[in-house]
Amino acid sequence: MKNILVFFGGRSTEHDVSIITGVLTLNSIDKTKFLPIPIYITKSGEWFTGDKLKNIEFFKNFNEKGLKKVRLGVSDGFLYELKKSKLKKLYAISGALNCMHGKNGEDGALCGILQLNKIPLASPNAFCSMLSMDKSLSKKILSSLDVLTVEGVTVMSKDYFAKKETVMLDIVNKLSYPVIVKPSSLGSSIGINVAKNFVELENSLKNAFFYDNEVLCEKYLDNAIDINCAVYKIGEKILVSECEKPVTANEILTFSDKYLGSKNGLSREFPANIKAEVSNKIKETTKFVYESLGFSGIIRIDYLLHGDTVYLNEINSVPGSMAYYLFCDTISSFTDLLTDLLNDSFISFIKKDTKTYEYDSKIILDKIKGVKK
Repeated sequence: MKNILVFFGGRSTEHDVSIITGVLTLNSIDKTKFLPIPIYITKSGEWFTGDKLKNIEFFKNFNEKGLKKVRLGVSDGFLYELKKSKLKKLYAISGALNCMHGKNGEDGALCGILQLNKIPLASPNAFCSMLSMDKSLSKKILSSLDVLTVEGVTVMSKDYFAKKETVMLDIVNKLSYPVIVKPSSLGSSIGINVAKNFVELENSLKNAFFYDNEVLCEKYLDNAIDINCAVYKIGEKILVSECEKPVTANEILTFSDKYLGSKNGLSREFPANIKAEVSNKIKETTKFVYESLGFSGIIRIDYLLHGDTVYLNEINSVPGSMAYYLFCDTISSFTDLLTDLLNDSFISFIKKDTKTYEYDSKIILDKIKGVKK
């Protein structure tokens, strides 16, 4: 039986959404093959494990009583209980799944910890996660791959607060109104606003800088349609979902639209009712980006469709509910998908771990001759 850590929660504005993804994933893992171990990270950054964390109702009135505070070791692949400032070994860990949206989870921080502990991860690696989280950086990388994105301007907080009006005028001159303003490293549509004049732009920037030190301003595409497409890889085979059209009655897709449903009760159109050639273009781009940037695990890429022009909007390295609904009709099929992803991560880890990481350079011996003790 392989012990699998499932991380969720975290110090992030997307904490609650992550709980939903984590608990769903925990309960969908095949218990005949794996022992899923919940690792819930609180809003203050404490790590807990315990069977109570597998029940979504528990989080309505969270109480750490009966849970164990835990830590990972350093390079030994063990999970430890932290009790009275002492560490006690709990489990040898065989693999992990990252269900943490936003900061410290989706930005590559958690991936790095797992890599240092030699724990296979059935989710995107640190580089891909960091790249996806930073919208400004991903826009530059995508441009180098000739993937179309909406014209934008990146603003740093130090520049904005030093010369506010100059920066705002530069944004308007380059993009003109309306402008969509978003924190560069945030998800779930939090902190995003559309500005149609100078006052709204100032307020939108102020709001975005509340969440991030880097803000991305983009030209707002009137009547653009949001389209999502997910992808994952098993071995050398890349599998791409059908396109999905989220439904909104607002100018932009909001947090409420994504997680609470739209006002008319319809939350999505699947498969999206769009032209076949446009759908194929989106799926081809999704596969191309996934393969070109070296992704692993499940990701979801969100697009804007303006007329027949397709713009890549953002990459989600930890999509809500692991985007299972774009591939699976039932939870049992999601269970099979998770099994495939975990087994594939074990194989990929072995391939990398068997590479040589030593080189006999003799540089230390050559450089320390004559040094006195």
